[in-house]
Parts: sequence; structure tokens; C-alpha cells
Amino acid sequence: MPGPTIEVQRGRSVRIDWENGLERDGHALPLPYDVVRVPELPPLPPGQPGVNADFRAAVLPGGRATDKGPGEDSYPRLGHTAELTAATVVHLHGALTNGHNDGWAHNIALPGGVTRCTYPNRQESTTLWYHDHAMAVTRFNVFAGLSGFYIIRDGQEARLRLPSGDRELFLGVADRNLESAPNAPAGTMKFTGRALYKQAGFTGSTGIKGEIPVTAPFTMVNGRIWPTKDVDACWYRLRLLNGSSSRIHRFSLHDTTDEKFTPGTAVPSTDPAFGARRKSNALVVIGTDGGLLPAPFTPEDGIIEMGPGERVDVLVDFSAFRGRTLELRNENGTALNAQPGQVEASVMQFRVDDRRVFDRFTLPAVLNGDYVRYRHTDDGKLIIGDEVIDHHGHAWVAVVPPGIRGSVHPEMWELRQLEEGEDLGATDVIRLTRADGQVLTFKPAAKLFDDTLTIRFSEGDWVVWNIVHLGGPAHPMHIHMTEFQMINRWQWPLGPGGALPGFDPVTASTPDPLPVPGSGRPITPQTAGMKDTWVVQPGEWVQVLGDFTGATGSFMYHCHILDHEDHTMMRPFTVLPKGVMAFHDVHGGGHH
Repeated sequence: MPGPTIEVQRGRSVRIDWENGLERDGHALPLPYDVVRVPELPPLPPGQPGVNADFRAAVLPGGRATDKGPGEDSYPRLGHTAELTAATVVHLHGALTNGHNDGWAHNIALPGGVTRCTYPNRQESTTLWYHDHAMAVTRFNVFAGLSGFYIIRDGQEARLRLPSGDRELFLGVADRNLESAPNAPAGTMKFTGRALYKQAGFTGSTGIKGEIPVTAPFTMVNGRIWPTKDVDACWYRLRLLNGSSSRIHRFSLHDTTDEKFTPGTAVPSTDPAFGARRKSNALVVIGTDGGLLPAPFTPEDGIIEMGPGERVDVLVDFSAFRGRTLELRNENGTALNAQPGQVEASVMQFRVDDRRVFDRFTLPAVLNGDYVRYRHTDDGKLIIGDEVIDHHGHAWVAVVPPGIRGSVHPEMWELRQLEEGEDLGATDVIRLTRADGQVLTFKPAAKLFDDTLTIRFSEGDWVVWNIVHLGGPAHPMHIHMTEFQMINRWQWPLGPGGALPGFDPVTASTPDPLPVPGSGRPITPQTAGMKDTWVVQPGEWVQVLGDFTGATGSFMYHCHILDHEDHTMMRPFTVLPKGVMAFHDVHGGGHH
């Protein structure tokens, strides 16, 4: 992992035959690793690191299935995973292409099957990636390594003369665990060479069993754990991809040349000492999921947050660090010199040569002259650069915390706005207050993937997606088919444990309308870039705006935490030609 990197030119259509070759001697191959479930364990003693005992055990290195040998770190297999054989669907994440090329989750190819897809590549230069998207088992197939980079080039990018060749690095970051042999001597661990999918199990209030999305102790870059790269003292281009199943990374660059640790003592990412060697100006962002930014952007704190599925295009001038050793680190819930129960912050190391290098590249002031900022005015109009769009649609999606009527996973509800006088019922009523004081009232129109289709757009529509996070964990939300800009991000105050006061989990409703939200996290030049995936935090109301022009068919949107996507957080939508929509009974999306 990753698979082959595919490079194409903008505007040049490409056809790819995706063949499922996962068979041997005529038989479909099983997963190349075991999936185990850490059962409920006694509570952790006070002061022990870890969310709880189950989760702490799940992120410890090593372990195995119980049928592989005894030991305290042997766990039962997750039901049905031993019988799971290769069934794949390829999704080109971020591609503008028709629905039948998009990797519809039900369109599974069995071993020997071939799926031909056409990618028009009518979009600006950017970093895409392809990965498996098979219904209900995406998490297992991606964990097995079914992903890779897909790069679109164009003339605008070429004119910038960005670092290229050996100085352009494609870095796919993902976390993994490794299977260990049983009965190793105390204090030692012998790995078998196989991966291990180990996740924490729990039981809900109604007895339903669930699993916490998998995270793992070892950070891999392009399939290697904590690799080292020797670099020249000049500019490099880093194409970063968060290909993890669920881990949200906060990347930063640190000078570790003279760094020393006290044996047995960790430095957690919450400790101010963690950032003492961070080089806050080192990472210069030039692009996001959908293409180049209008101008280079250096994050104020030197940290780049990336949820699963996100890509960031970064430049680093290593000439400022001749002869030094740098380390790319993750500052989200990690530790330096990590101890059992903690996750090591290290991602990869760069050793900078001490010789001076002639480098023609200089950082340009302007990157993308075609970029225009999207705006949504108070009177309901869209302004795209200098163009006014007076007709657009809205889609409403609520992210709901786990525990609703005994559920064990978060849920994603497609919302329908109620008309005045319509019966509200006693449950599942979401009411929000807009900045102008108007109260909007919603009920779920759909909750599961196979529920009735409710979101339909005409090809060429502009649509504002409203994502309302009603509490629980952060979710990286991904919408297929086109690229978007974030136009608003508001925040309601949170209560203990990230709960949203005003949302009643018993009735799954807001008994009173949620108040007008306050200002949320600022929209930086990075988050204002063209994107298809965003991390939405609890209590946030996020609006993203996209142009559904250039493709038609059935598509999906979902949380990109793969365990959530495979369970209850994925839904379909359709984009149809305007002429066809004229004959369609229902016009989804609440056009106005």
C-alpha cells in the first residue's frame, strides 16, 4: 500500500478497467488479517491513560485471534469476518464523473470481475485518491490496502514550476496494528508479519453490541511504519493524504536534532513542552481536496488538521534546516515517547543534507487565478465571484449522537422541513433558530441507506448543504460528485462530554428551538479552499456550497470514519438532467 499512483492531464478522458484479482487457484481470497473484538473489561485504575479499558487494550500493539494461541491479548474474532472474501468497488474520491463511474457501494465486483470506469478529468489540477467503497465492508477492504493516489495535472500548475520529480512526495498516512505471536517472554513482543484489525467492543443499554471505530498504535506512511526520508536542502512538495479509518491527524513539523527524552516518561500532546520544537512556519499550504488555493497559506500555529479522506498540498523549504533532522508529527491525542495505552506522535522523519543546493523555485504570491470565493447573502442569493445566482437548493443533514433508543452508533438523519401547522409528533423533532429569528422545524425524512431517496437535484444546480452536529464524536463528512466551499461555520455551546444542551436524547428532539448559534471556528484560507471532505465538530452548524454541474446519476454522501460509513452514516442522492426532472414527481433539496 498504496496502490499505483495514476497521473492524468486535465481535460483528457481516461478509461480504467478495475479488475478484482483477489483470488488464488480459482478461490476468492479471505481478508489478509484477522478482525478481533476486545470485549468489555473492568474499569481502568485512576490515573491510567486511555479512554476506557476496552479502548486502551484495543490500541496497544500486538494481539491475535483466540484460535491463534492463548494470552491476555488474545481476543475473539468479530462475527462473520473469517468468512468474508474479496468483494470490491472502486471509488475515485473527489472525481467529477457520472454516477455509474463513481463506485456505487452496491455495485460489487467478485474475484475475476472487471468494472470499466470513465473519468473525464474536467477539473483543475489536484490530489485525488481511489479506494474501496463496498457496501458494509469498506473499512475492511481499505484496511487491507485497497487505495492509491490519482493526480490531475494542468497548465496552470505547470506554469508555477512547483517542486517535482524526486522533490514531489506522495504521502499516504494511515494507522495500523500488527499481529503478535503468543507466549512471548515477559516484556517482549514478536510480530508475525500480518496486520491485525483490533477494535474495542461495548454493549449498549438495550444489550446491542457495538464497536468503537478502529484506531491503531503504528502510523504508516505509504505502508511503512515511521519511515525516514533523506532530503536535499531545498523546496519539496508534500501531497498529504489521511487514509486512516477514523483517526483525525493534526500534522506539524518539529526539529528533533538534539531531542532527548527521560526513559519511561511520555510528553502528551496537551503538554506545552510537546510543541517546544515545532517549526510554526515550516508547512506552507498551497492546495486542498479540490485544487490549488488562490495564494500560499501558512497556518498560524503551524498545525494542519486532516480528517480521514482529506488531502492537503504542502510546500516545505528544507534549506532552512540544513544538516538538521525534522519529524512530521500528529498532535491529536498522541504523546512523544509514548507509553502503553498512548499513541506515538511520530509520523515520519526527514534528514536534511547539510550541503547547499541550487534551487530555482521561489514561492509565488499567486497560485490559482481562477479561484473565486463563494458567498451566501442574508437575502438568500449566492454570489460566485462577481456573478449573482438567484436560484439554489438546500439539503439538511443532522448528525445524531449514539444511544438514541438503544442505538450503539451515531446516526445521520436526512431532514425534511415541516410546513406551518404540520403535526410535529413527540419524537425526532429538530428545531433551529436562524440569525433573523426565524425558527426552522425538521423531522427525519430518512435515516438508513436503503430508506426512500429524498434528495434530488437537477444537473447544473447550486446547492447549500447544511450539516448540523447534535453531539457525539467529530465526523469527517464527505459528499460525492463535485467540490465545495465552506461558506459558514457556527457553533452552539457544548455541555459535559461534548453533549449539546437543548438536544434531548430520550426523545431525539430539541424540546425548545436551539438558539441562534454563535461564531464557530474561523474559516481559514485552507478550509475556504475547494473541498469535498470536512471535519465537523459537535455543536457545529456547517454550510458548504457546491455546483452540481458536469455529471449525472446516483451518488452518495457519508461520514468518512469508515466504521460509521459501514453502519448507519451513509445516504444516496441523485443528480438528473433538468429535462428529466421536469417529469419527476418529487423535487428534493428545498429549492427556492
